[in-house]
Amino acid sequence: MGTFPGSPRTLRGAVLAVTRANPIARAVIFQYNPDSVTRSVRPRSAPQETPAAPEDAHRIWGAPVETVTMTVEVDAADQLETGDPLAVATGISGQLAALEMLLYPGSPLVIANTLLLQAGTIAVLPPESPLVLLVWGPARVVPIRLESLSITEQAFGTTLHPVRASVEISAQVLSYNDLPARDPGYALFLVHQVLKEALATAAVVNGAVSALTSPAGA
Repeated sequence: MGTFPGSPRTLRGAVLAVTRANPIARAVIFQYNPDSVTRSVRPRSAPQETPAAPEDAHRIWGAPVETVTMTVEVDAADQLETGDPLAVATGISGQLAALEMLLYPGSPLVIANTLLLQAGTIAVLPPESPLVLLVWGPARVVPIRLESLSITEQAFGTTLHPVRASVEISAQVLSYNDLPARDPGYALFLVHQVLKEALATAAVVNGAVSALTSPAGA
């Protein structure tokens, strides 16, 4: 009997939060990959302090501004069927919390800043979030800023913990125009662009070769 599984193994998409102290501070691996990903790409506008002029008509002011929207399904059915104790106790609350925490500052820092303000500190800088990465296959790992999470809880357990939900994720891809050169996301986006340039070049070359070698009218 053969061991061929019948279908290739599909990689799972993920959203990762990375800090210098912890390479994977938070990892949200999609239980099911979304059926579609919507990408909106528009040219970057000229800097506000730069007046528009006819000679600037063909200038490129940096990497385009790209937004990504996808809907991720989360379901505890398989875990409940096997009697997973965490799923029985909390449903999918943990998975949803892991996504939501990407938008929160850490509570220890919030407490520390509150104490500093109460002690008379004039100003406290807003905390920096970790570097958040959208991982969508080995050739698409890009830094992002989460713009919003729209969570629709669709079914609940006996303790009213959600057991099924749909999460719409909206994010802006951060390019080298949005990040300082010392930020790891700067280099990651540059690698992403180089890979995209290679794909575009390969497609153009392949199309030219096909046009030259295919019979006329084929």
